[in-house]
Amino acid sequence: MSEPQLNTLVNLRDVGGLPIQGGGVTNSDVLYRGDAFWPGDVTPHQVKVWPPAVVIDLRSDAEVARVRYDWTEPAVFRHHPIHEAAVPTDLRAQGQLVDLYRFLLKQAPDRLAAVANIVGDDLEGPALVHCAAGKDRTGIVVASLLLAADVEPEAVIDDYVQTAGNMDALIERWAAAARAAGREPNADAFNNTWLLSPREAITEVVEVFEGHQGGTRGWLLANGADEARLERWRERIAG
Repeated sequence: MSEPQLNTLVNLRDVGGLPIQGGGVTNSDVLYRGDAFWPGDVTPHQVKVWPPAVVIDLRSDAEVARVRYDWTEPAVFRHHPIHEAAVPTDLRAQGQLVDLYRFLLKQAPDRLAAVANIVGDDLEGPALVHCAAGKDRTGIVVASLLLAADVEPEAVIDDYVQTAGNMDALIERWAAAARAAGREPNADAFNNTWLLSPREAITEVVEVFEGHQGGTRGWLLANGADEARLERWRERIAG
């Protein structure tokens, strides 16, 4: 296996090709998901179209201030933090991703649903949704967007789990950045449950979305998504 390239995104992927209920698959080069770009990074090789038409950064203000990447045209940058803290302190102590996901669904439903309005705009190219690792906040948002387009729930879960195969590269990338800044990597931070991508965590999220009256589209509409933009999104990704 070749060594991961650490000066570019390592958890980036196109969610095209996922099966849709009733037949068909999601369109390629419409929605990308990934980790955060850093200063000095080079163009990624995992996707066909670059740069994206819009970049939606779900990180907190503090995270963006620590690692800021200045996107240039034609990409449009939208800073859209899901929650002020990446991981609330009380949940960090518990160390359970399921609890974090429950917290975000309860405390920030409007922020999660609003992403559907951004990707539902008239875009000339793909949208990139990312947080720090492209796993937790990104995982919930992408799950909502895919389920709203009638992607098979099991395929949504499988897509989330794919991140597990990229975590070693993410850890190496973070460690390299720490060394470049003159710090020794925190080994304890790289050895905990926050770095896992457990099927059960995203499965509960899918059940919350799909269990709402009207399914995931009903959940998004109830929390502020615009119906016309949501339909436009569905046509872009699944039409």
